[in-house]
Amino acid sequence: MTTSIRIRGEVPFPQAGEGVYLRFSNPDCDQLQGKFGENWFADAVPRLNRVDTLYLRNCLAFGGKKDGKPFRIDYDTLDCPMGDMLDAVLDALFLAVHGRKFDDHMDYVANIKKLEVDSDQGNG
Repeated sequence: MTTSIRIRGEVPFPQAGEGVYLRFSNPDCDQLQGKFGENWFADAVPRLNRVDTLYLRNCLAFGGKKDGKPFRIDYDTLDCPMGDMLDAVLDALFLAVHGRKFDDHMDYVANIKKLEVDSDQGNG
């Protein structure tokens, strides 16, 4: 067992079983790109907003982990609201790519934008 610190966060997903979580490794991201093309991440928000079940199904399958090992989450047997699945996948994808959950990343972007606007006001 390793004790290395993981930079990418994990999103608990107990709906798929005790100890199950979502975490996208580089190979998981490669698989999503292979399946959905070069915009696999850029299209994540619109795909999940429109409840693209093929995208959701694959994200759950590739991102599922338990005890540090891949755990294939079976979409067909999940009995939870779709919103729970969508939120967990979105947060896990953003943690993998940006190191922040989706809402935290939106706050970060808004703060950067505000800083840029505030700094531009003095250059008039």
